[in-house]
Amino acid sequence: APGCTAKMDTPNMQDPRQVEQITQVLQEACTQARHAVELNPNDHGAYAKWGEVLLELSMMKTGQEAVDTITQSIQKLEKSLEIYPDNANALVVHASALNARAFLQHDSAVAQELFDKSKANFQKALRLEPDNPRYKELLDAMEKAPELHAQVVAQLQAQGGVPGAKTGEDGDWIYDWIGWGILIVGGVTLIAVLNNQQAVVD
Repeated sequence: APGCTAKMDTPNMQDPRQVEQITQVLQEACTQARHAVELNPNDHGAYAKWGEVLLELSMMKTGQEAVDTITQSIQKLEKSLEIYPDNANALVVHASALNARAFLQHDSAVAQELFDKSKANFQKALRLEPDNPRYKELLDAMEKAPELHAQVVAQLQAQGGVPGAKTGEDGDWIYDWIGWGILIVGGVTLIAVLNNQQAVVD
């Protein structure tokens, strides 16, 4: 895996010890990336690593903390791409972060804007690395992202909200472990869209 992240199995959300262990590893990786940026503010690779780890860390969070961590991930990845726009890995991780943010947004128009940005990232990454099959898979998966988002929103509305989800002040769906679980087990395509490990490992 690129950067300072490691390939890990999907954590058992019901095992607080496993979640705590993975969270600690990711927090340490964030600290390492932050130190690298402090040493060299123009280190696009360190910013990309930082954003990648933050995205993984967001999956260990709940509620507004998860949303805030995704937002921080997007900011770090945008900084990396501002310094070096042709980093294919950073483009893909940034796209994954945008998708995660989109699925937390109940407004379909706002979500679509994020999906469009994400798709453009995957397209550029594939142009930079045309022989990368994973990028092609992720780009293909984007075709179903709006439909999956609509299904999630419809399900939430039909049920009057589900256990683990509520609406935040800015219109976001705020998920706890149960809510994240509903999204993550929604299908292979949804996993590809949401789980950045699918995008950056191998």
